[in-house]
Amino acid sequence: YPYSFQWSPLGRLQVSYSASRRKIQSNSIQDAFAPDVSIGSVDNIHTRHVVKYDSLSVTLRYYGDAKETSGKQNSTNLDEMKHWDTYIVQGSPYVTARYYGLRPELTALSDFTDISCPPTMKTEEERLTRKQSNSTHSNRRRMSIFSQPSSPSPAATGTSGKKFGVCGVSEKSTRQKKVITGVQFVVTTQEGLMWLVFASEPITFEFEQAARRNIKTSKPFQGVIRLALVPPPPINVSNVTASAPLDMKQLASSSGVKRLIYHAGTFPVGGAVNWSFRSGSRAPLASSIASGRRSLRQLSSSTKENNIGSVTFTFSTMHMSSLESASSSAQMELLMLSLPHHAASISSADKILFNPQDFDLFFRCIKGRMVPVVGSSWTYEEKLTSIGFDDETSIDGIQNTGLSVSTLDQSIRDLILQTVDSDLNINLPVLESGAYGFGKGIARLAQLAIIADSIEGANAHGKHTPTKNVTTAKDDSQFAKPNTPSSSTTSQRAYALLEKYLTMWLVGDGSDRRLFYDVDLGGIVSKDGLKD
Repeated sequence: YPYSFQWSPLGRLQVSYSASRRKIQSNSIQDAFAPDVSIGSVDNIHTRHVVKYDSLSVTLRYYGDAKETSGKQNSTNLDEMKHWDTYIVQGSPYVTARYYGLRPELTALSDFTDISCPPTMKTEEERLTRKQSNSTHSNRRRMSIFSQPSSPSPAATGTSGKKFGVCGVSEKSTRQKKVITGVQFVVTTQEGLMWLVFASEPITFEFEQAARRNIKTSKPFQGVIRLALVPPPPINVSNVTASAPLDMKQLASSSGVKRLIYHAGTFPVGGAVNWSFRSGSRAPLASSIASGRRSLRQLSSSTKENNIGSVTFTFSTMHMSSLESASSSAQMELLMLSLPHHAASISSADKILFNPQDFDLFFRCIKGRMVPVVGSSWTYEEKLTSIGFDDETSIDGIQNTGLSVSTLDQSIRDLILQTVDSDLNINLPVLESGAYGFGKGIARLAQLAIIADSIEGANAHGKHTPTKNVTTAKDDSQFAKPNTPSSSTTSQRAYALLEKYLTMWLVGDGSDRRLFYDVDLGGIVSKDGLKD
């Protein structure tokens, strides 16, 4: 997310913004895949590999033909081949490709309508870097490449305090072929999608006005190319979410576009997920932003330990101005997109762009609108549920077992017990249903037992009093029958049935009743589970 990918055997990476083809039905929401744009190479691709992966990313590598490798006409050593890499990282609004001597090529789903220079706009850099007084002049000069200048001249126009050109149409352009040079471009497609294209070094693209299917280069490229979709606002028509394309005037005034330009220089190449636990309460940034102030996190009076789970996403990044080394803190802040339920729980981040004045673009995934987050590391927190068999509530931080049951009306408690007693005679566990089916059946029986136990405890003492099982298995061949005299309680019947079926399953000879420890992934699995 927000894109979906397929790697083509033709040596291309197919990129789909599937949310633009969303179909909403009464029982489903579907985002259909279609290669809105494909990134690849003019050169033939010899092979492709996954060269690295982690919890949040995968790095793919496409190798050029051996004959394309300089000085190695018959080389089969992959390390000596020209290639290009792509870093697919969850939550990145950009598609990133790094080329090592191959010629980049973009391919449209149907046709490209144009490749042009970005419109003139007030730079986001001027506003965002105003407080960065400790930045060096060289850094500001490099960053200006990713800002929109006051004029589209392709040449540098000055030094300190002046802008540098990002794009210009070449004099070599003809009516049949458009030639454009720079480090920043706008590409539009027949389907109404608009893509921003960024390059770490000046690059010349050629666009055949007749064919219109490809935008390519004629010279090998050594550097990074990034694509970022300018997502159109959604329009719902007959349960199908269509796209309304933006025009250049809207593009120039978009705060989201300015952000995409400003942060394009930093890209993620990997990521890690870490988690920890603590005691207290949580204060998401979303709630403090909505209230207009940053509230301090305060511990609650609860005596429960480790009731808050913290999940931290940390991204390894590189910068277009320093491609030789990876670091966790690049020269420019990383821009990512968080899932909506993550954004609502984020407790620590450099900045979250909830306000449309900061980011007015609408990136969507199947879970909803994605929220931009600035920074290479951010954390969200969730309150952990209390998992146990007993019915628990809390008053002033003190755990009270069985309290909610005892507050029920006696007629309700009697009705619940009658229902449990009736359920104990139907839908009992089936031994031949395998570990999965039997597991669900025995879990249901256990739940009935604890419900009955809680109700009976509340009836007798006003609080939960566990009732011990009253039956035991005599041997492997003769199983105890439920103790069902007239004086036995519903919970005793349930516990007796639970023991009976568990014993029968554990000592049985069924093919799927033997349990094993999985040494590869850890955990207990059944015999049949190892095969599936």
